[in-house]
Amino acid sequence: MQKSLEIKKITMSSALVAIAFVIQLLVRFVLPMLNMPFGGNFLGIAMLPLVLIGYLYGLKYGILAGFVFGIFGIILSPSGYIIGWSFLLDYLIGFTAYGLTGFFVGKLSSVKWTIIGISLAGFVRYLSVSFAGVFFWSETINSDAWVFSFIEYNLGYTLSTTIVTILLAILIRKRIVDLNQQFLGLSAISN
Repeated sequence: MQKSLEIKKITMSSALVAIAFVIQLLVRFVLPMLNMPFGGNFLGIAMLPLVLIGYLYGLKYGILAGFVFGIFGIILSPSGYIIGWSFLLDYLIGFTAYGLTGFFVGKLSSVKWTIIGISLAGFVRYLSVSFAGVFFWSETINSDAWVFSFIEYNLGYTLSTTIVTILLAILIRKRIVDLNQQFLGLSAISN
């Protein structure tokens, strides 16, 4: 039973990472006006499937899913978007941060914990990509790297992504919990 449950969690996590990636590509190409020039998107709804993994299956699955999503992002990133070690902060740590909702596993039913978990994940991503901007992108801008990276560039799109993700998660959270219980074959998941 335990092995079967783990296989189901891996399967669903993989499916949610794939869904996140498809959403990312669709938004990037269908709504290009929402894209930032060096990466990022004001409608980063790909965050939603990634944070759900942490809420549903815990930190291990959430972190791994974010890491895998970051690897895909590196592989398919337009050339010139990854400078030096920026892949670590922009992609690996940045997207792995979405898995921090795993600290709140089983708490997706609660609006309070949904907001707190997604806010934490969004904030850590914001810090990660902002430090990447300071350390790796500062040579490409004509203003103070700290102000540009933390306020002018990354604050807007990471904040909008976090807010949109919170709103969507609140709207669908109960249905996602029910579907997950059915998928796993469980009668109840502790909250």
